[in-house]
Amino acid sequence: MADVYYYVDDAGQQQGPIAVEQIVGLVRQGIVRAETLTWTAGMSDWLRADAVAALAAAFPARAAAPPMRRAAAASGALTGAFPAWGLFWRTIVLALGVGLVLPAPWAGVWYYKWFAGKIVLPGDRPLRLDAEVGEIWWLFLALGLVQWLGPALETGLGAPPGVGAISSLLGIVFGWAILGWFVGHLASDDGATKVAFAGGLLGYVGWSLLTAISFLTIIGWAWAFKYFLRWICRNIDGSPRFAFHGGGFAILWRALVVFAVSMLVIPIPWMMKWFANWIVSQVSAGPEAQV
Repeated sequence: MADVYYYVDDAGQQQGPIAVEQIVGLVRQGIVRAETLTWTAGMSDWLRADAVAALAAAFPARAAAPPMRRAAAASGALTGAFPAWGLFWRTIVLALGVGLVLPAPWAGVWYYKWFAGKIVLPGDRPLRLDAEVGEIWWLFLALGLVQWLGPALETGLGAPPGVGAISSLLGIVFGWAILGWFVGHLASDDGATKVAFAGGLLGYVGWSLLTAISFLTIIGWAWAFKYFLRWICRNIDGSPRFAFHGGGFAILWRALVVFAVSMLVIPIPWMMKWFANWIVSQVSAGPEAQV
């Protein structure tokens, strides 16, 4: 069978399969341009159309491809597109699902797929989470069990001392595992997002405990949280690279506004949206995003 090709159109949608003669015709019409991402069987990744041997002759001669300029154009801040009510009720469903234990795997995967889809990379490239319940069900189930069993044992008669602390520590460990799963399954339609979380368990536990203890200082937690987020972003390996740029004071005053206004109850969904979208906007992505 003749080779068939796929390409990504201007709206970011995958088109195809089409025969080589058809895609060459689209090149001549200007619909498929030199920078259009294309793929056919035998290619390990998507390539610019003018880098594909069967299509290159259809383009006029050009200077060497400028990969660094193309990469630079795709650098910048992430965009959060969380809607107020969507974020609010989904967060409640997630909490209920984990609290009820058995629905935790479905609630967790459903929530994080939606969450990832509301984050947009530079260049208007939305993220997505390529994951299924079967890959991670045991981890969400364990998280639900720990969050339910720890407090139940601690309040029960004859519960051994330290059960609450152990359950909290296990919750942190499971949080680290879920973070690794989440980051490792992130993708984008252009195929350029291939990342994995390389942060160690001890580092994650240490930063989590430091952030929790720092709440005793009333304001110091914001700076601990800032450096925790920077550590997380710095340990996301692959392409693109991420960095967190938000400052401690910026986190603190926004959190205080969220706390104060949320005491009125009704504004809670809008406060959640405002803070979540701001946090996302403080993360940059690019070939050299680290600070």
